Amino acid sequence: MSVEKNFDEYLSSSVLFTIRKESIMNINNQLLPYISFLTLTTKALQINKTEINYLARLYIYIAITVVLLLMTGNASSARIDAIKADMQLNEAPLLNVAETDPRTWLKRGTITMGGAPRGDATPTWWKPANLTYKSSLSWNAITPWFVISPGVDNAAKNVRVKVYGITLHVLDKSTNEWKRFDTGSFGNPTWARNQDYSGGGTKFFGNADSRTEPDGAISYKLNSDSNAIHGGSRKIDMKKYIEPKNVAAVFIQLKTQLILDNPAGVDDRASAQILINVAADYYPEMTSGISDFSPMGYAPAVGTSRFGLVKMEPRNHYMTTIDPPGTPKANSEYLLKGGEVVIPADQFEANMPEYLFDTTAPSAPTSLKLIFNKPTTTSWASNSLSWNKSTDDVVVAGYNIYRDGKKIGASTSNNYKDSFPTAGTGALYSYTVKAFDDAGNLSTSSNKVLTVY
Repeated sequence: MSVEKNFDEYLSSSVLFTIRKESIMNINNQLLPYISFLTLTTKALQINKTEINYLARLYIYIAITVVLLLMTGNASSARIDAIKADMQLNEAPLLNVAETDPRTWLKRGTITMGGAPRGDATPTWWKPANLTYKSSLSWNAITPWFVISPGVDNAAKNVRVKVYGITLHVLDKSTNEWKRFDTGSFGNPTWARNQDYSGGGTKFFGNADSRTEPDGAISYKLNSDSNAIHGGSRKIDMKKYIEPKNVAAVFIQLKTQLILDNPAGVDDRASAQILINVAADYYPEMTSGISDFSPMGYAPAVGTSRFGLVKMEPRNHYMTTIDPPGTPKANSEYLLKGGEVVIPADQFEANMPEYLFDTTAPSAPTSLKLIFNKPTTTSWASNSLSWNKSTDDVVVAGYNIYRDGKKIGASTSNNYKDSFPTAGTGALYSYTVKAFDDAGNLSTSSNKVLTVY
């Protein structure tokens, strides 16, 4: 048995680069084979100078592995704690909700229909005129949504809330695997409107003030009356991804960031107290709408997260149909109906969506090409970019586009068009592209292409 041979085998196993959630949950099991190997080699071998060098390298490698496993474990524990926290109490009181408001979803994370997309899983207090909606028939559509609301101490005026990266995963109980749904371009919202929840009712005040940011995300600004903003993603046909009867749990993530409304204005983000939650609704069919739920006027939610503060740095917000303290209870304060369709927190921790542990970046886009389009009487000059798609161990979420080293936009496909209102004669431009995944991992750069106007 050669120390060199076994060290090479250790290297080939790529322990440092293949840390999985199993390693995070059970560090001892991960390291035991290598600890045993060291014990055996030191006892059984007559170690010469060369072998000592290999053993020294092996000890160092294992030490680094231990450190990385511990760091990864701490990061993973923090992520799990954040997910649990988002299903508990709000981080700040809401301005437009009275303290006596009976609707608990505005006070904390709640679970309504949980993992069962069918009418008989709706809460007992939900009584639509169409009784087929209360039957045991499966519901076939789902849509993620959110509510942005100011806190009681919000004083910022020159701010917007950037909302992006909506990801939706559903646990298939027939395979015990999480399936990722396509939520559209960059996981961006597709609709948003001003809404007032005060007084126990709901009033709409037109579409929200929305803006597409240079990075492709959508941002929103609260109106002058500080009404909430209710928005979400397009409706999704669940049957394309999973048999509705096999839905066991739902997990949603979205990302936010507090940005300036007017970059040239006063930066008052430090005085902001703006909150957001994330949720989802089931629908009987893709063609179903709120008007079909008369006299209720709304669809019962799968569940909603707490309201969490939007911060100047990017932040993740989560909703999942678990009972945060542990094993579901019939009288859980987080459940609006029973606990039979909720999975315990420990089961969720043992089997979470893979992308939450994704540290592997996509491959770099290749063969970037550029076609210059001359200006016409009806169009600006433009550059049409195309490239070969990247690959990823989970999913490629999109591509960032860079002009002269600065990000100018993003694309979910392997092409992009950059238009110019003006172009100076002899101006030189360079382009590169990087791929990114749901976890935010960024690839290395594509090849560079140049163009001269």
